[in-house]
Amino acid sequence: MICGMYQLFGHRFVTGDGQELPGIGVFDMETRASDRRLIGSLVINTEFGEVVGYENHSGQTYIADGQKPFGTVIRGYGNNDSKQAEGAITNNTYGCYMHGSLLPKNPKFADELLRVALTRKYGANAAQLLTPLDDSLADKARKVAISR
Repeated sequence: MICGMYQLFGHRFVTGDGQELPGIGVFDMETRASDRRLIGSLVINTEFGEVVGYENHSGQTYIADGQKPFGTVIRGYGNNDSKQAEGAITNNTYGCYMHGSLLPKNPKFADELLRVALTRKYGANAAQLLTPLDDSLADKARKVAISR
């Protein structure tokens, strides 16, 4: 889930005038509207290595203490402008604010999503049947994005 969909996978979104829009509660979190826009390159440390994307949101998302984040912010803002967490993971559901080229610039994460889907559909060894792709171009793009 990316951005607005990510927000609605939490418990609620609270608008600037205090109206509560209910979410579906997959992630143990809530988002509050803010006048401050968090925008720019975002780099996080995850179990898949450094993941890079682009954030552009004014929602300030606060995950509960027991909610696993997608990663820890290295550069950028992430969920909000006061903590160092970005995104959330519940079971095989991932949410974050990383617009723009999340999967093409982060092939290890894309591979994980494919592995989970193939395993679920065809069994534990299904992902091993795929021939690995050359990730060198994606790795270059990720490195350039990280250096900005």
